[in-house]
Amino acid sequence: MHNRSLGFRLALVSWLLICIVASGGLVRAQEGVQVWTVAPDTSGFPTITTYFEVRDAQGMFVAGVDQGVVSVLENGRRIPVSALEQLRAGVQLVVAINPGPTFAIRNSQGLSRFDFVMQALRAWSEARQGSMIDDLSLLANDHPDASHVTDAENWIVALEAYQPDTRNAVPDLTVMARAIDVAADVTARPGMGKAILFITAPMDAEAGVGLQSLAARANQAGINVFVWLVASTERFSSEPANQLKSLAQETGGSYFAYSGVETTPDLELSFEPLRNTYYLEYNSSINTSGLHEMAVQVQLDGAEFVSGPIQFELEVLPPNIAFVSPRLKIERVNAGEAEANPDTLVPSLENLEILIEFPDGLERPIERSTLYIDGEVAEVNTAPPFDQFTWDLREYTSTGEHVLRVEVEDSLGLSSTSMDTIVLVSLKRDPRSVIVTLSRNRSLLAGITVVLAGAVLMLVLVRGGKLKPGVLLEFRRRNRRGDPVTQPVRPKQEENQRPSAWIDRLHLTQRRLAPQAIAFLTPISEAGDENSRPPISIATGPVTFGRNPAEVTQVIDDASVEEIHARLSQNKNGSFRLADLGSVAGTWINYTPVSKEGAILEHGDLLHIGRVGFRFTLRSPDRVRKPVIIPLEPES
Repeated sequence: MHNRSLGFRLALVSWLLICIVASGGLVRAQEGVQVWTVAPDTSGFPTITTYFEVRDAQGMFVAGVDQGVVSVLENGRRIPVSALEQLRAGVQLVVAINPGPTFAIRNSQGLSRFDFVMQALRAWSEARQGSMIDDLSLLANDHPDASHVTDAENWIVALEAYQPDTRNAVPDLTVMARAIDVAADVTARPGMGKAILFITAPMDAEAGVGLQSLAARANQAGINVFVWLVASTERFSSEPANQLKSLAQETGGSYFAYSGVETTPDLELSFEPLRNTYYLEYNSSINTSGLHEMAVQVQLDGAEFVSGPIQFELEVLPPNIAFVSPRLKIERVNAGEAEANPDTLVPSLENLEILIEFPDGLERPIERSTLYIDGEVAEVNTAPPFDQFTWDLREYTSTGEHVLRVEVEDSLGLSSTSMDTIVLVSLKRDPRSVIVTLSRNRSLLAGITVVLAGAVLMLVLVRGGKLKPGVLLEFRRRNRRGDPVTQPVRPKQEENQRPSAWIDRLHLTQRRLAPQAIAFLTPISEAGDENSRPPISIATGPVTFGRNPAEVTQVIDDASVEEIHARLSQNKNGSFRLADLGSVAGTWINYTPVSKEGAILEHGDLLHIGRVGFRFTLRSPDRVRKPVIIPLEPES
């Protein structure tokens, strides 16, 4: 009956405190106001979220803080808060008991100090029965753990079962380290407070170094540590006691020394402020990778209060851009006209699509995308969709190659460009236009047809033996003999010598065609941009790279390149394989080293021979290596 009465009074006091906090009366407190914050959540970058608390000089939660008085200091720059909400999320509490001989000291009624500690814990937990807002754990070195219990009644069962041998127990920091691990677990609800009630006997002075490390861990995880030291009064001012007191103060908790006669603190008053918290959002201005710092600033009645700075790591990279299956050859047909007319060539427009991905895994808005054709701006998107363009082909009335490139800028001002894509725009004459041309030149066509028919007939007669070219030649010679002026002086020919047939004297000019390049190696700079050097054309046959012109087919004059460094060869299926020939600096494809067996190249791959970089492209690629997106696991 006594326990129920005590539980009722505690619940009543808690309810009254909540009413006072909700009324906003505690906002006026200025002296000793503290602001506590936890590590930010960057998974929604550039929107960053975090939780913070504002407490008065008595450690009570300050309610009613308005969004207009809260700001974030990010790397020293003040940023307004875009969203603020007050939450009642509960507390994730771990009670860690570290017994020792001082627990066994009894009073005149035969009750030990440990008995009084257990009464206080039991009274508080019984008053919490029926509430499911808290997450409770009980840890002790010589007792099975009860972790993350939401029902206070089940937690009381674990507490009642704990019967330590206090006289022979040796206190140490093992249970405290375990308590930090449990309290740092992901909470059941966002914004839950995290606390440890560390009930301990005095430890050796050597434990001070370990306590400093534990305090740093607790602060990093946003855990408030409340310390109850159970000892005689003469040990309250010892060095180990002072170290425990510092642990509580540095982590935002409280310190209590108990000799068996003092009144134990009201645990509900200690933990109630931790059940309330503030949730905020702000738009980050970070645009570089590395270590960053943030703090929460609150203005109350003209005074500013700033939380301790929280450092966090963030990787921010420019977006990657690539064309999605572009047509590498576009045929424009001159439909129904004899001459190239821009108004009759089709197609007149080409739709282009690009893929935009964020290699850092931090999705963010796009501000602008620009299409360049042959280095000139062709189209600019300043509103969605940013991944689509329309290429106007009407100005192209002759066959030629054109270079396509896209530049994208995100909301952080980070920009990048795609790899150059070469597209062949060719002019193809429609059959109907050929008919129109022929119909307009019928007389000329008839004459050409007659001449060609006569030449073909004569050739057929000669080849078939029906007509001998010697007859024509003899007739011509007779005509020349009749004119003595035109008679040349010629040596006498032998009887068995005759002129070769005129058909044998006909030589057709043959043009030797150089093999067409099917792949290119475009030199790039160390920054990944193409430089002014011309690309290396790859046709057929293996190509060896190195510094010795007598041994290789492609000389690379660089100190990182061996005399015979690498070989590029074409497989039977048409693919290309790049192999290293035992170099020191190595051969690399997309920053991955290549062995002597070699690796297959794909269109758009980045390769390095030593430290000299190239971009490998095919004239007619079958496919383009797809980008690999690796999702990041969210932070705890």
